[in-house]
Amino acid sequence: MKITDVKLTVFQRPEAPSDDKVMIKGQSTRSLISEVVAVQVQTDEGFTGEALSLGGGRGMAHYLASTVKPFLIGRDPEYIEANWQKMWEMNRLWFTPLFALGTIDTALWDLYGKILNRPIYKILGAYRDKIPVYASSMTKSSAEEFAEEALDYRERGFQAYKLHVLGEYKFDIKCCEAVREAVGPDYPLMIDVVSGYNQREALIVGRELERLGYYWYEEPLRDYDIHGYKMLADKLDIPVMGIEVIEGSIYTAPEFIVQRAVDIVRSDISFKGGVGQVKKTAALAEAFGMNLEIHTNPNPLLDAANLHVALSIKNTDFFEQLVPETLYNFGVKETVHIDKEGFAHAPTGPGHGIEIDWDFVNKYKILDL
Repeated sequence: MKITDVKLTVFQRPEAPSDDKVMIKGQSTRSLISEVVAVQVQTDEGFTGEALSLGGGRGMAHYLASTVKPFLIGRDPEYIEANWQKMWEMNRLWFTPLFALGTIDTALWDLYGKILNRPIYKILGAYRDKIPVYASSMTKSSAEEFAEEALDYRERGFQAYKLHVLGEYKFDIKCCEAVREAVGPDYPLMIDVVSGYNQREALIVGRELERLGYYWYEEPLRDYDIHGYKMLADKLDIPVMGIEVIEGSIYTAPEFIVQRAVDIVRSDISFKGGVGQVKKTAALAEAFGMNLEIHTNPNPLLDAANLHVALSIKNTDFFEQLVPETLYNFGVKETVHIDKEGFAHAPTGPGHGIEIDWDFVNKYKILDL
């Protein structure tokens, strides 16, 4: 079997949420959910693998068309690892955007699952069929808004709640206190700073989170500050999570692990090069007795692919769902199913099991490559 074409369709999502609805740490994430690339990897035997990019739009499409597309045509789609390794090698001079290889790898794994007529998590080796979900907030303008939302999602069955805070440490502490008071002492809570603090502020907040009984402390510093992360991990009892967006796929994780600069490894198929690389990184973390928690995306198809990896590994506790969910439900026929008990269930179809809504994509298409 051979890959015969890689079709790239850029579409502009109509009426994407306004900037104030999708703020994280004082910055709008609207560009990640407004102009998106829909990918189809086609074969000579009639199979097609699909993916949606995390933003990127026309720029991402042109990068993929000039580099990855000509590389893949003529290659055997079942050589998943060989194709990835060669793309990784060539990417040294391709200089593709951060999310490019992860997007293509997602489409290739979808294709592989359809060839085998199996869901990705079972091809990877299933560990479970469902996983607890936490609600992952946008940044709010007041502590009261965080508390109200946390209560709402607890009532809806979500098994934990995470605050994407503002990055102003005194305000953030007030928000964390308000949410803990609202939900009580036993409900799992997390905080994601999105690299908003300096080392002194990060230590102050970490000690407050320990007092409040938070479950983990995510990305207090920029990923490259390994010295700062090691200081926090050494001084704090709360698990410190990091290396979400540092480039280098699996290859930048070992130093943070062996230095014990993080207590929990963060990974994501779009940021880290794809399905296979997140699975490998989880095994690396497991060998050192550490959890790997998988990041979400404001994109229902990438969410499904991340879910498949989570269902194939033991050392992860949760599936992350950005909320309100309606902000991110676009371009697909259905989304990941979350039940009333707060579990995300494996999609049932082959590949990642979530189908692109091509009527929607073609209606709002702005470019084909």
